[in-house]
Amino acid sequence: MSNYFKCVLNKSPLDFKCGEKIRFEIFARDRCRNIACENIRWEVKTDDGKNFSGLGSCDINKPLVIETTLEKPGFVHLICKAVTTADTQDSGFEVLDAGAGAEVEKIEYHDTVPNDFCEYWSGIENLVEQFPIKAKIFKELPAKSGFKAYDMRVETPEGRPASFVMTVPEGKGKYPVRAVFMGYGVSPAFPIYNDGHITAYFNAHGIENHLTKLEINQKYKDELKEGYGFEDSKNQSNMTTYWRGVMIRDLMGVKYLKTLENWDGKTLVITGGSQGALQATTVAAHSKDVTYLEIGIPWFCDLNGVSQGFMRGWRPNFAEGLRYFDTALQGQFVKCPVKITAGLGDYICPPSSVMALYNGIKTMKSITFTQAATHSYAPNERECYTLNFDPENPSGEFKKGIYRHFKGNEYEVIDFALDCETLEEKVVYRALYGERKLWIRPKEEFCDFVFRNGKVQKRFQYVK
Repeated sequence: MSNYFKCVLNKSPLDFKCGEKIRFEIFARDRCRNIACENIRWEVKTDDGKNFSGLGSCDINKPLVIETTLEKPGFVHLICKAVTTADTQDSGFEVLDAGAGAEVEKIEYHDTVPNDFCEYWSGIENLVEQFPIKAKIFKELPAKSGFKAYDMRVETPEGRPASFVMTVPEGKGKYPVRAVFMGYGVSPAFPIYNDGHITAYFNAHGIENHLTKLEINQKYKDELKEGYGFEDSKNQSNMTTYWRGVMIRDLMGVKYLKTLENWDGKTLVITGGSQGALQATTVAAHSKDVTYLEIGIPWFCDLNGVSQGFMRGWRPNFAEGLRYFDTALQGQFVKCPVKITAGLGDYICPPSSVMALYNGIKTMKSITFTQAATHSYAPNERECYTLNFDPENPSGEFKKGIYRHFKGNEYEVIDFALDCETLEEKVVYRALYGERKLWIRPKEEFCDFVFRNGKVQKRFQYVK
């Protein structure tokens, strides 16, 4: 394990106000113990346009302290690298990408809804609805015991077919369906197994899943070269952008899944990470019967945010045709409960863009940020921070009393507390069974919801 940095803030990273001092204390760590680091090259970037840097150090008892503020709702991105005396990166230390936000609940989608947005998407929905289902098993694949696995194709009204690997339990019965969408890249899908579920893992491109990645790259090297979906000329129109074909394939594939005789007819879960979160959110916005949307590190959010000074991330240039596919806009049309995970150090998908998505969703929702997590990295010492929203309790009012846990046991909330270091709100509650133990849990986690047995349930339901 490499050495790494840990940051401690003067309060929860999602709780700062605009103009309030944001104080990062940086410790060097080795297996959860403080160590010294003589040379730390650091840089601060903010959504209100600040960019400054320096060189510092820390020892076992004295952290490196870096302070800033945000003058508008947004986020700070702090980068720390251990360097040698020659000012080159020390390979023995992991890079720290940390973050904090101010008034994050006020971050909005920074564009207007195109005048013909609903007409455009109604056209796609009707196109998919009216196109007959023509599905075939392209190839049966090796599968683990108790399942069958199939490389599937479903024809579409435009372009290549929908392509996915579907795993089906061998036993008789009716099962929930889970559709999983892949992140950015040109790769085959593969079997994913969820006990008691039919699971379909989609690739975005309608390509063969039984081929190796090398074989696919050779076959499609001209058509699906690196950078698909980034072509400025094609992205000027919602009819020529690559993402139109992707979404039509996804919607046709999910349409087919809903015709399976062994679908239980009740539970349809849509999930994906990064580009897969863009696809999953769009499917949930435009496909009936979706019961739950679960996405991670969502990409393609708030594409026009850069025009308002927000940090860009990695994505195509803003273009007229892409406005119809912005994940933050699609989220406004999702009707099922939504759970999101993201990283405070992810600048492929910047936290401000993810909050624009979250804030636009109108259903029951939850978002959890992990401190120092990037798009592809999670820190050794994980600190997670959650926000949630319940349409039945939009004010977020929370009171003492008896609550029933989703597994059945009852507890009494007896008080509230603040973490002495982060000022995070905690719930203090006592079990009303057994030894009547006393427990403490972050308020946002206590008020969160879970998805179990095909149903969305509050983690703790108020009784009286």
